[in-house]
Amino acid sequence: MIDIVSLYSELASLSKTDQQQRLLPLKKKFPKQVLALEKMLTIDDISLSSSQLISQQLSNQSSVSYDALIGEEVMGFTITQLVSESGGMGLVFQGEQRLMNHDNGHVRVHKAAIKILRTNKFNSQQQREIFHNEASILMTLDHPNVCSIYGVSEVLGNACIVMDFIDGQGLDVWLANNKLKLKQKLNVFEQLLRAVSYLHGQHLYHGDLKPQNIIINDQGHLVLIDLGLAKKYKQEVTDSTDGYHQTVQAFTRHWSAPEQVAGQVCTSQSDVFSLGVILHYMVTGKVAITDTVNKLKNPELNSIINKALDSSPQQRYLDAESFRQSIHFFRQGLPVQEYSQSAPYHLQKLLRRKPFTFLACVLLLYSIATTLWIVFR
Repeated sequence: MIDIVSLYSELASLSKTDQQQRLLPLKKKFPKQVLALEKMLTIDDISLSSSQLISQQLSNQSSVSYDALIGEEVMGFTITQLVSESGGMGLVFQGEQRLMNHDNGHVRVHKAAIKILRTNKFNSQQQREIFHNEASILMTLDHPNVCSIYGVSEVLGNACIVMDFIDGQGLDVWLANNKLKLKQKLNVFEQLLRAVSYLHGQHLYHGDLKPQNIIINDQGHLVLIDLGLAKKYKQEVTDSTDGYHQTVQAFTRHWSAPEQVAGQVCTSQSDVFSLGVILHYMVTGKVAITDTVNKLKNPELNSIINKALDSSPQQRYLDAESFRQSIHFFRQGLPVQEYSQSAPYHLQKLLRRKPFTFLACVLLLYSIATTLWIVFR
């Protein structure tokens, strides 16, 4: 198994000749993965001038009105209402499927969220294949904290994604409506870390982590939505110039890693940065800024967030699971390596967690020392 995300990141910085040399020994063992990488790299070579790019962006905007979409059917779901139009890459509608129980005549309504991408029909078969390949990967995901995707389709000439309808509030709204202690906030944040850790374990990264993409229901259960399929697809089939990325990232700039804002290739460590911004926001109510992070009251939690927010991806946590382990240690009262690795600090943590064990160890050492002193005096 090869890590496509990391390999793509490596290949993107190489010349065409070096790319081929790097992929050559992998072709026999991983033919499908290499073919997918070659397609992605080929599409990355498409170049557009700024004027062409703006023209394409405007022409890609859906010309279909909201009203025209209401009543349309997608994968057995009838579009009933617009739920959100805040997304930069799509509109989210609610769809309903009415299922009748013929034994008692009762009708059960099954809901779905239908995201209509802000693009017209695909410009090439290659673009269509990449879009559906990405969707097929996301459809295999199965985690209680990750929104399920049912499939992809088209409606009135617009590509769309059909997914589970999550009834709840965005993280920002949920935080504003509830007075929560740090323990409660970290309970929810650990759910988010488990969700993103699952994605990273599947060699995927979200790429657009922000409070609006994190839904929490009345029971405090978190579900991560909008897995970045539309944005990833767009980045692969269009030019990766600064102008384009600024257009995309304008919606999530404050939550994105520096390399994302700069239009560079993203990895799991880009997600780690966004997770750090989100944790800082949950704790303080403010989006993290370099000169405010060090003002957190808890120095251990401060050190964890600082590591996640390092400007260099290599200095951050490797992935969400590494981040989660540090949060777990912090919550359990275990030593936080990012804060200190000194012996006195470790002893202090042991004393707080297990004072009787610590005292017993001290008495044992004292007893041994006393015995040795008596024997050898």
